Amino acid sequence: MKFLWNNFPVLFIWFVGLSVLNNALHHIDPPLLSVRTLSLLPLAASLTLLWFACRKERGGKGTARMYFPWAAGMTAIYLTPFLHGLSLPLDAKTQRLLYELSALCQFAILLLHGRTWLFRWDWVWVFAVTLLFGVILENGGIVLGVFSEPGFLLYVPGLPAPLATALGWVNVLYCAFFAIEKLLPPMPAAAKGVACALIGLSLDIPFDPVATRLGWWAWDPSLSMKLWDVPAVNFIAWFWALFPYGAVYYWVKQRVDCGEGKKVLLLVGSFPAILMAEFLGVVASLSLAGDRESLLIFERFFSSLGLM
Repeated sequence: MKFLWNNFPVLFIWFVGLSVLNNALHHIDPPLLSVRTLSLLPLAASLTLLWFACRKERGGKGTARMYFPWAAGMTAIYLTPFLHGLSLPLDAKTQRLLYELSALCQFAILLLHGRTWLFRWDWVWVFAVTLLFGVILENGGIVLGVFSEPGFLLYVPGLPAPLATALGWVNVLYCAFFAIEKLLPPMPAAAKGVACALIGLSLDIPFDPVATRLGWWAWDPSLSMKLWDVPAVNFIAWFWALFPYGAVYYWVKQRVDCGEGKKVLLLVGSFPAILMAEFLGVVASLSLAGDRESLLIFERFFSSLGLM
């Protein structure tokens, strides 16, 4: 149990994937069958990080003997939703409420887990700066007109995004930060940004088809280029949201020429540059993919501001 708690973010990724898979197959009518394959991504991510956790625990000796029983057990449990056809559909209102409650509970558990490895300024980096960035990201997509998030119970006052989705960014990035700082081998800041994006996408790719089916996100109806019934711009934006943020986060954090307080201010001050990099990356990717409808949404927004 100590091993599991010390490496809880690995278990968190595994559990979120399992929950999404179970929900898609047994609590949605008709079942969302595409998630059967997509759910292998969080399983693969958790098993990969489990290897590094076992290697750290064993100091490099006997890693395989520790890893394979854990990996076999986690995989067997993960695949149980495939073994039965029990259907217990939940109505949309109940599903939305459960999602909100789970996001809050996950945040609280990760906050508690932070006591196992975070020090004084780390709390500010993870649970203050990253939360602020998540609030900006989530509300930015709504303001641009790409999607809306109606019907939730708890909203950040004065903002169109619910509290649950803002906390979700912290929950995802917490797992990525833990993996980078406690499990994975040393990497340059840019590679750490890529790791943040890959871990985030491993959770988002199976999750968003479920959220879209349940109406948690209401996408602009003009968006026709889709993957698994989700507008492609969503996954492109996820990569470009996490990659530059993770890269700058660690570039700033690893600097030795200023104190922690100044580093935090520098990171927050870098938000406009990070968001600009995200926007340019999204626009370039959409142009290469030929997603004209998504580009038109951005064009309409900037035209409404008199900038085009």
